[in-house]
Amino acid sequence: MGVTTYRLHPDHRGEVRELIASVERSDGEAPLSEYKAMRLDGRLDARERVVFDPDGSIIAYGQAAWHRGSSERPGHWAIEIVVEPGAREMGVGRELIEALRVESPNSPMTLWARSPYAAAAARSAGWQKHRELLEMRRPLPIDCPKVSFDDLELTTFGIGDDEGAWLAANNAAFAGHPENGSMTRRDLEERIAQPWFDAAGFFLVWDQDQLAGSCWTKIHDDGSGEIYLVGVVPQYEGRGLGQALVCHGLE
Repeated sequence: MGVTTYRLHPDHRGEVRELIASVERSDGEAPLSEYKAMRLDGRLDARERVVFDPDGSIIAYGQAAWHRGSSERPGHWAIEIVVEPGAREMGVGRELIEALRVESPNSPMTLWARSPYAAAAARSAGWQKHRELLEMRRPLPIDCPKVSFDDLELTTFGIGDDEGAWLAANNAAFAGHPENGSMTRRDLEERIAQPWFDAAGFFLVWDQDQLAGSCWTKIHDDGSGEIYLVGVVPQYEGRGLGQALVCHGLE
């Protein structure tokens, strides 16, 4: 099968969303990470390509989004693809990946394979696994050790007050991390603007006026919960603060 990819035209964004929703129903999981999904409306920078079948319907979508670098790590492009089940194992995923790769031939690039077919397409194009991320689940309630923050103060996130302190603490906790170590005010505000955001589930632990750590939780549309992001500033590591924050988030 000969495969031709095309840059996404704004008029086709609705069809891309329908494709993504259809694939999610079929596979039982979201085919794109949140970072990519937030770019589907075209407001945020991304490079996007699609594949059409002979009748003109979109059967595959690929996106490369830029992740900013930090003093410890350069920025990079990150690719993800979505292919409808009937078009898999036909070279569609590989061609999408290659088309996005050649648009930035001299830039560092990673690929997120959120499904077996995406991983297979990446391997066929010569990509190699560098790291593996796990999604772990469990029922609630959980028997956590008694939560204690000693002489620290536990609060919830205050919009308009805590953005600067949280960004500094988060970027210190994730220094060198390829995705979470260089978040900006804009990145944070984009997430605060999401329908799921609830400041009551965003916990901060303070040592007087110094933010020591945080646990950000999220409730999905199906009612399941997520430990969205948890981090401890390096100087407060080794005190059990991370475990205490996770337990508090689960509670």
